[in-house]
Amino acid sequence: KALEGLARSHEETPKQWGAFSIIGEIARGAFGTVYIAADPALGLTVALKVIRPRNPDVEIDPAKALNEARLLAKITHPNVVRVYRVERIGNEVGLVMELVKGRTLDDLVQNESLFNASEAALIGLDLCRAMAAVHRSGSLHGDIKAHNVMRGGGGRTVLMDFGAGKDLNVPRQPGNDF
Repeated sequence: KALEGLARSHEETPKQWGAFSIIGEIARGAFGTVYIAADPALGLTVALKVIRPRNPDVEIDPAKALNEARLLAKITHPNVVRVYRVERIGNEVGLVMELVKGRTLDDLVQNESLFNASEAALIGLDLCRAMAAVHRSGSLHGDIKAHNVMRGGGGRTVLMDFGAGKDLNVPRQPGNDF
């Protein structure tokens, strides 16, 4: 994993992805990269999560890649990141999402200080509200951790990254337990 991260860290940030102008990189993960991008159709600066295979010779499963966007599209809540659209270009899938300006809880705790009791309670309450909205939509997040929670300007707490999410309304198949 460390070698893969090191190898990917030397990749150049693309200037374009489809119609989107890439402004900069926000983060890299095992399955893709999140960019700040300009969306010409909406006239917005957005977060563009491009899901791509680790090995360019291997096809991604588009159904699995589109699952995250479908789960998020069902949820409208101030504490859950908003998805605007999804599209596939070649062997990649891009999720166009609200750009939340802030820092992850992981980054804040690692590089700043611990939250006081009042702030921790507010963050916890916001996350409970987000999870209630997720569950009301018939979904399961599947990967709640400090790295997937953004603390935005004004103290807004936003749950992100539904890549491990599940649609609870889809009948379970034998051997497909979660």
